[in-house]
Amino acid sequence: MSTGFYELLGVPSEVDAAGIRAAYQEQVALTMRRLRAAEARQQDTATLEARRASLAEAAAVLSDPIRRHRYDRFRELAITGFPADLDELWRVAGPSLVDPAAVAALDVVRTLTSLRLGDSFALVEAASEPEPEPTAPMSQVVGAPEEPAAPPRRAPVLVMDRSSSSADVARLLDVYGPTGAWLRAARESRKLDLDAVSASTKVARRFLESMEQEAWNLLPAATFVRGYLRVIIRTLELCPDADEAEEAVQGYMARFHRDRG
Repeated sequence: MSTGFYELLGVPSEVDAAGIRAAYQEQVALTMRRLRAAEARQQDTATLEARRASLAEAAAVLSDPIRRHRYDRFRELAITGFPADLDELWRVAGPSLVDPAAVAALDVVRTLTSLRLGDSFALVEAASEPEPEPTAPMSQVVGAPEEPAAPPRRAPVLVMDRSSSSADVARLLDVYGPTGAWLRAARESRKLDLDAVSASTKVARRFLESMEQEAWNLLPAATFVRGYLRVIIRTLELCPDADEAEEAVQGYMARFHRDRG
């Protein structure tokens, strides 16, 4: 399982705000000592810089009650599994995305007015039009053939070209590093286009393209980009080793934070 904010700070999920601040300061101090030592030995510091940025993001999210509530809900869904049905996903995750103050305000409005909130308003002219008479379905017409049942909708199956061995695909990370060029080369090695990857990962095509081109200004917040990257790596089987995959994520996010700020 990939490292989350609580694991990154080394605190339990029930920790209070003071515990988060203390853990953040301790982890940052440790990371900075390692960073200075690596700089003194002229070693690559991208992973440590990414860790420092991740620590700052973790502290910012967990210190904000609203953002922490959202994170906790999606963390729980990541463990138990996201519903396949979009309506069900919104039912279980929607309350976490709405500001509690907005929910309270809406409850007040519902109490003070008889207006049916959330319903669409029909045009006055349309209300005077007579409703069309219902027609019987073909299956109820005497002598008519029964309509075949609609086939169940299935999730798209990603068909990858496996002519390149897993070792060859994994070696692309050594060639390109954790960059957008690596993501594109790995995808092309699997003989996949952006539309196929988007359909399988549920990541919008424009975000996949922006990640490959490192068009940071066209991407959403770092939390989402990190999640997209982990899904891509897992779906396309780019890093068989979990630790190596996480290092790739941290290296890519270091570029994101450095160039986007």
